[in-house]
Amino acid sequence: MKNKLHIVGIGPGQKDLIHPAAEKIIGESDVLIGGKRNLELFSHMKKEIVVIGSNLGEIKTYIEQNLGKKKIAVIATGDPGIYSVMGYLKTNLADVELEVLPGISSLQYLCSKLGLSWEDMYITSFHGREQTGLKDIIANNDKVAIFTGGNCTPAVVCSKLAGMGLEGIKIAVGENLSYGDERVVEGTPEEIAEMDFKELTLMIVQHKEGFSAGARAWNYTTPGLPDEMFVRGDVPMTKEEIRAVSLSKLRLEKNSIIYDIGAGTGSVSIECALNAGNGKVFAVEKNIEAIELIENNIKKFGVSNIHVIQGEAPYVLSGLPEPDRVFVGGSSGNMNEILGWIAGTVKPVRVVANAVTIESVFETIDGFEKKGFKNLDIASVSVARAKTVGRKHLMQALNPVYIISAEKL
Repeated sequence: MKNKLHIVGIGPGQKDLIHPAAEKIIGESDVLIGGKRNLELFSHMKKEIVVIGSNLGEIKTYIEQNLGKKKIAVIATGDPGIYSVMGYLKTNLADVELEVLPGISSLQYLCSKLGLSWEDMYITSFHGREQTGLKDIIANNDKVAIFTGGNCTPAVVCSKLAGMGLEGIKIAVGENLSYGDERVVEGTPEEIAEMDFKELTLMIVQHKEGFSAGARAWNYTTPGLPDEMFVRGDVPMTKEEIRAVSLSKLRLEKNSIIYDIGAGTGSVSIECALNAGNGKVFAVEKNIEAIELIENNIKKFGVSNIHVIQGEAPYVLSGLPEPDRVFVGGSSGNMNEILGWIAGTVKPVRVVANAVTIESVFETIDGFEKKGFKNLDIASVSVARAKTVGRKHLMQALNPVYIISAEKL
């Protein structure tokens, strides 16, 4: 018997929406694996059943031990290609040939109910996941689909949205879609937050005409926010031209975990948060005045994925999620200790450090080399800005900055 595992999408739940090809594969199978509610649809077939719960490891072992001896079909709600068990099985059964049959997803079903196209829709899931970057996701996308479940109900999500200053959004919630007790409701975040929902729910968030993302001050995708946009005090700030080059050296991804050590006013943290909307930024700063400036700039730019950590690195880093990227704007003389801490982490990390004095340049390069970092890159950036003198412009130089980057592989 060929070593092939069928993963079958059975649609949102109603039996009439199951594709005939899916019924054929299920009918020819010896074993059906799936959620309890899905398996009940086929209880009349008297198949061997294996219920999926929090036992994915056991499911994997069962498939490995029985595939080739029995015909096995894994039943997935909706379409297997969107937030289903397929991803786990593909990753953990690398030697098994998968044959996937698509089904009608709950997203397709709800969009059809609402008369919505969904080719331009941002899709995410908060089912058992932390609601990272929620405000940024909503602010940056006209239509957002959110799969909810567990402790993360539509009411919980909407309670958070109601306090984020997102004016002009409307929410649609589909509950038990395609079943006899199906419910589709629409309203504001405040209205939905007061409602109770059952386990199987999907939210769609849309912008209304005149949508406002609250206090969000920068809507462009390019780095290098103008310095004058930030709330500033007597705390040093990475200037916009240096910031733009430093961000390019960081090579951020949408879901990067980023440390900004010696965050100052938070200018780098803000830019990182805007560019890594699905990630997290930890702004590490020991100065009380700077902490207040960072928090004020977070409010001004309307970002929700920055966590302010008061204290001195590396001593306050333990217990934080391990970083993918680290920017060191100020080390407080602890560069060697900071690099040593990073070198001891598990994941690969890309580090970018700014240095002004010759001594700090040496300390950074020496630390990278002694701690085993690779792909060392050193750039000296000199910026001059025009200053008006009468009717003419005179170029005034800023301090040269060394931008030093390396990787812990």
